[in-house]
Amino acid sequence: MNAAVKAALVAVPLAGVAWERQRRADRRAIEADPLKAVLDTPLEGRGQEVVEVVAPDGTPLHAEVFGPADAPTVVLVHGWTCTLETWTHQIQALDGDLRLVAFDLRGHGRSGRPPGGDWSIEALAGDLDAVLRACVPDGERAVLAGHSLGAMTTVAWADQHPDEVRERVAGASLISTGLGDLITESLLVGTPGPLQLVKGTVGRAFLGARAPLPSATTPLSNRVIRYIACSPNASPATVAFCEKMILSCHRAARGGCGATVSDLELREALKDLAVPTAVLVGERDRLTPPVHARAMADVLPDVTAYVELPGIGHMTPLEAPAEVTASIRALTARAVAHARAA
Repeated sequence: MNAAVKAALVAVPLAGVAWERQRRADRRAIEADPLKAVLDTPLEGRGQEVVEVVAPDGTPLHAEVFGPADAPTVVLVHGWTCTLETWTHQIQALDGDLRLVAFDLRGHGRSGRPPGGDWSIEALAGDLDAVLRACVPDGERAVLAGHSLGAMTTVAWADQHPDEVRERVAGASLISTGLGDLITESLLVGTPGPLQLVKGTVGRAFLGARAPLPSATTPLSNRVIRYIACSPNASPATVAFCEKMILSCHRAARGGCGATVSDLELREALKDLAVPTAVLVGERDRLTPPVHARAMADVLPDVTAYVELPGIGHMTPLEAPAEVTASIRALTARAVAHARAA
């Protein structure tokens, strides 16, 4: 037996031991995180109403409504590879004062996959339109809060329904998102100028990939999710919560929606979102860095607040729950005050 084989026979068991030690250390850190209890709190049983919505193309959508029936309505739209549980902090904090509508985008969570395989931004905007029609009382103007792909969906909906925006929407919150050049502006991989074409090719392949992901969390997947979606400051329980959501996303939805956002161009549509709008972004967001938020704030017709959150990554509703919750509350209060004055 040569030296290389002997070394391998020794290294493999040692690597396995190190892997298991790290897995246990990660688990201890998660269990000790004070945020775990909040993130583990089930949304079921909070008096919510489950609404089964049908998208224009027949895709079944799962929606849930929380809070008092006579309170102002806020519609929460989650991001790529996530579910309505992205908003767990906001739902737990606001469901006593506001009527909150949260739903799973097509192929995500408990919503069905599109029968025709349509993952386009137009189809996602159709999902939002169907939820608005099914879950917002007639004559009421709702506040829309979208994170990442959810914010893109919000802008796409406004682009499709420009004459209805002011009639149906009282305000919008665009959180950690971008509307064009998502790959070239991404900070996931540092690429010198001459290699931008390579970065674009790799980025499209990454976003549109439908390869299966691990079914269970691992020390490696935990660190990959932290690097891509969260910040180094995110708590262990927060990263684990994001990891579980992302790994459970069906690969058809992950790849289909990923391919959609890789070639997205919606910046011209911002002019149609002619309602009071708040823009929030994490300073350390690698997927949609602040350059996107600044560009949107320069073009949006009515920006009421622009906030860059220090030390926060892409998963803003989970990493900076207090700030996101306060922003939604303030935007809704403004909308209510405006409606009363009118």
